[in-house]
Amino acid sequence: MSLVYIEYISRLPGVSVEQFHFSAGLQDSWSEDYADDVLVLNLGRTFRTGPEPSYLAVWYTASAGLERIGDWEAVFASGDADRLEETFKLGARIDNAGCYEPLLDPVQRRGGLYVGEFVDFASGATRDDVRAFYEARCAASGIELNLLCDRIGKLGPDPRALAVWNAVSWDRVGALARELDGIESPVRLVAAGLYRDLGQETL
Repeated sequence: MSLVYIEYISRLPGVSVEQFHFSAGLQDSWSEDYADDVLVLNLGRTFRTGPEPSYLAVWYTASAGLERIGDWEAVFASGDADRLEETFKLGARIDNAGCYEPLLDPVQRRGGLYVGEFVDFASGATRDDVRAFYEARCAASGIELNLLCDRIGKLGPDPRALAVWNAVSWDRVGALARELDGIESPVRLVAAGLYRDLGQETL
């Protein structure tokens, strides 16, 4: 069992963009202290395209499932993470979070232009169906798929699944953005967004 934990983050009212970027950018420091948790993606929507909250941090723990949250509880209760948590809270807020299982191994990435797809499964579709569908799309497009995950039960916001592609450049976005038009199975597109790495987004 492994865990993908996604934080959906917003900038606090009255906080400057610079302060927010500093606060949210400290997320990378967590992995320095807790190597089991990898910050796969740390993204902000660009040109206001995509659902709110505008920022998401995608964590991957390959060595544990939901029990990893119990370990995090212990860390926060001990005060060992105060220097990160208190600085984060000065500029940012985690509005929501979700617990997911990866359908493909997440690919850590910094740099490029990302397309996020928020999808629901069709009735009767299985995780294997969705995995095969995305593997075929990936092979056909040649575009790197950084994330494909499915929510654990109801432990997260709707819709249930999220895919993130690294489109690299704008000339690859158009075709990718239209691929799910009219598709109802094995997934149905609910929302999509364009993202850059935190600090590189255009507000």
